[in-house]
Amino acid sequence: MAYKILAVDDGVISVRVTDLLRLADQEAVQTLITELIEKGKKPRLLVVIDHFQGWERNAKWDDVGFLVEYGDDIEKIAVVADERWKDQAFLFAGKGFRATEIEFFPLSALQEVEYWVRA
Repeated sequence: MAYKILAVDDGVISVRVTDLLRLADQEAVQTLITELIEKGKKPRLLVVIDHFQGWERNAKWDDVGFLVEYGDDIEKIAVVADERWKDQAFLFAGKGFRATEIEFFPLSALQEVEYWVRA
């Protein structure tokens, strides 16, 4: 498993992603987000990417159904990772293609991220 839900606290979902992210991992996180949205919440997502190896090859990554249906219902996305993943993380999160506020932070800024995602 390439991801682990660290916490769900007051609408903030904290996720750690390691190794190779599989489509099934992404879908599991999307299910959790969808459940919060359907309960009337505007979730915030804090994603810590550590020892990351990229994304599995799978043609279904091109499916933008979740982004179209729920993308603007997510209030904020904070991505914490090594700088080399910044551009790809922004592309994967849809920065510029949705109303969601999306920011990138280096691994050394975890405390700052917590404040930003909850503000």
